[in-house]
Formats: sequence, structure tokens, C-alpha cells
Amino acid sequence: MKLNRIVPLCLLAMLPFRTVAIAQETREEAQKQQREEKQQTVTPYEPNLLERALKGVETGGIPLITRDGIYAKLGSITTGSGFAYGAGYRSRRLFGSDAALDVWGGASLKGYWAGEARVRFPNLGGGRFLAEGYGRRSEYPQEDYFGLGPDSLRSAQADFQQRAQTFGARAAMRVAPVVSIGGGLEYYEPRVSDGTDKALVSIGEQYDEASAPGLSAQPNYLRSIAFVEIDSRRPLNARKGGWYRAELSHYDDRDLSAYSFTRLDVDLRQYVSFLSERRVLMGRVAASPSDTASGQQMPFYLMPTLGGNDSLRGYRDYRFRGPHALLLQAEYRFEIWSGLDAAFFYDTGKVAMRRADLDLDDLESDYGVGFRFNTDNGIVLRVDAAFGSRDGNHLWIVFGGKF
Repeated sequence: MKLNRIVPLCLLAMLPFRTVAIAQETREEAQKQQREEKQQTVTPYEPNLLERALKGVETGGIPLITRDGIYAKLGSITTGSGFAYGAGYRSRRLFGSDAALDVWGGASLKGYWAGEARVRFPNLGGGRFLAEGYGRRSEYPQEDYFGLGPDSLRSAQADFQQRAQTFGARAAMRVAPVVSIGGGLEYYEPRVSDGTDKALVSIGEQYDEASAPGLSAQPNYLRSIAFVEIDSRRPLNARKGGWYRAELSHYDDRDLSAYSFTRLDVDLRQYVSFLSERRVLMGRVAASPSDTASGQQMPFYLMPTLGGNDSLRGYRDYRFRGPHALLLQAEYRFEIWSGLDAAFFYDTGKVAMRRADLDLDDLESDYGVGFRFNTDNGIVLRVDAAFGSRDGNHLWIVFGGKF
């Protein structure tokens, strides 16, 4: 076939492909123009009423504070304190903004009170190092005590009063973007006496040194601390990532040489989200084993506890207490609308008198449902209803977390 015939035939064969390419380019141009027109006409996202209200509560000083100056402080001083109120002062502009000062005091409707002063240096070494010094005084007049171990009885409930003051300093080094290691030193002065709840028997009427170690005398302690922390949560009110911390503390009895011990606290939390982060699965494992040398005892008021709004939610505050403790929690959170999540949860755990018994046998458990009013920086209000335990049903309303 001659060349002058081949060339027209080739061009004719390529014509459909050229037509398709032109049509595709035309569609792409039209789609690009539509996107540009949509970007020009779209309005910025407007937070709903609940989001605006929670953000106002947070930035206005109740209860999650982000601003400097005088602020109100509402929430809880400690587990079992009830609703607490107070005020504080914060400044992040000390020493040319190289340090931050935070001083606050508060009291609860049950007569609990606490005050704290803290100075932080968060950006030493170009942000690689953090140091802080602090002092705290507190009085908790109606702390619950049911005895020691997993077999303690609800009918054996008594109450005690605990006063304490703490002075300490800590430092940490960021060894990776999400990894910090550090340590500290504290001087701790606890004092324990009979409680003030007239509806309960005071601890001294029902327990003695054998059943409540440390009741007869309380020494002052020098506490040395070492810790490692990994924090990859995003955002702070986490929907993905994790928070893992291990802290080793040695309590050195400075007065009586009878109550020295070492305690390890491990807390591991993982968050997994899906469906555009509107659904979150949270898992937590926390363990607190301890070690006491021959001739020494661990005071009951420094033993780990289970029960209350942040551990076994189906049990009363401090329902179980022992030298060793294990807690496992799972929670499924789902967004109802921006600023409000619902949740289903399951808690299980135990305390043990021997470290060898800190296993998965004979665990206490509960389950329940709750709601979380939140912003990206944290939960503003949490409501949990817990069921399924041998301690009955419990409703927890936690406003702003702990002080």
C-alpha cells in the first residue's frame, strides 16, 4: 500500500482516541471550574449552639482554664469530695514568658479543701526540657475505708480524715516528639485521724494498726520519683493515638523507719477512631504493684484503690484497697452532635494483698452508659450510669474533672 494512503488511514484510526482525550480534558476543566466556584461561594463553618456554649465555658474560666489572670475553678478536688468551687490566678509571662505561675484554692460542699501553688518552666533548652516546683495543702474530712483486700465488706465502712502537705520539684526531658523521661523529689507530710461523717463509724472505732496499717502513727516521707511518658493523643480530648505512663516511686519513712515502700504505677490508654473520628474505641490498662521490705509496712492511706467515677464506676468511692491493684476499662464513644458524645463502657479489676495474686481471676466488674460534653481540649461535663456490680447501681456526674 502506498504511503499517501497509509497516512490518512492512520489519522482516521486515531480520531476516536483524540475525541475521547478532548472530551476528558473538557470534563476536567468543567470540574475544576465548579470546584473554584464552590470554594468562592462556600461559607465558613459555624459552630452550633452547644459548641459555642462549651467553648465559652472553657475559655471563660469554668472549669477548663486557658486564659491568664483571675479565674473561677469548679469541679472536684479528689474522688469523693463532691462538687467543689474556688478561684485561682495564672500568669504565663513570668521572666519574659519563660515561666508560668498558677495559684489556686477551693473547697467542696462536704468540707474538703485544697490549695496549690505551682511554677513551671516549660521551654528550657529550646523546648526540650521542662521543670517545675510546687506546694500543696489539703484536708479531706470524710474519706471512706472498707478494710483491706478483695474480700472487704461494704457493711464494714468507716471514714477517716486526712490532712497533708506536699513540697516538691520535677524535671523532664523530651527525648522524642512524643516521648518524655524525668524524675522528681517530694517532701510529703500526711496526718490521719477520725472522720467527720456522723452517719458512719470513725476509723478508730472499728479498725486498729493490724487492719489499717499506718493508723496509729504517720511519718513524714521523702519521695523520689522516676517516670517515662509517651503521649501521641490527638487532640487532647483524644480520638486517636495513645497515652502511656510508668512512674516508679520510693517512699522513704524519715521518722519511724517502719513504713518505707516502693510503688510502680503504670497507666496505658489507647484510642482508635473511625467514621471520620465520630466513633472512638478506648482501651485502658492500669496496674499498681508495690514492694515492701522486711520489717516495713505500706500505710493504708497510700495504697492504690478501686471504686468511684474514674475506676470501677459500679462501686462506691475507694470500695477496694490493697497493696496491689489492676484495672481494665473499655469504652465506645459516638458523637451525637458536635460537643456531645454518648458512650458505652465496661470496667473490671481487682486489688490483691500479694503481688502473685494480681491476675485475671475473680475480677470485679460493671458496665454502663454515659454522656460527655466536650471540646477539643477536654471533657467539660461527664455523666455516667453504672450497673451490673454487686455494689448496686451508681450515677456519677463529674463537672470539669479533678482540680
